[in-house]
Amino acid sequence: MEIIPERSDDNKVMKFRVIGEDHTLLNALRERLLSYPEVEYAYYNVSHPLKSPYLLLPDNVSAPIDLRGLQQEVTFVFRVKEGNPKDLLKKAVDELLGEAEELVKIVDKIYEDHNKKR
Repeated sequence: MEIIPERSDDNKVMKFRVIGEDHTLLNALRERLLSYPEVEYAYYNVSHPLKSPYLLLPDNVSAPIDLRGLQQEVTFVFRVKEGNPKDLLKKAVDELLGEAEELVKIVDKIYEDHNKKR
């Protein structure tokens, strides 16, 4: 995943492009940002589906192409009513990371409990 910041004339708006990601991570980020009362709006736009890293070529065919140019590209934009958009983005990412870490702990416990029953 690559993140490319984009300039905005409005200091309440943050805009960036994300290369190599799709709805999975970015929808979670959008939903988290929208849960904050300080956020006015948050959305993302995914590039055309034909611009995708998945090529269906037979195993015996190789194509000298740059797969990076075919990766999914997403433009993410959000605006805050008050505060700093960078701070809210960091808060949202930190919270999502915390939830992911908690999920890993739950899965580990389930796996351990399953193995004890054997």
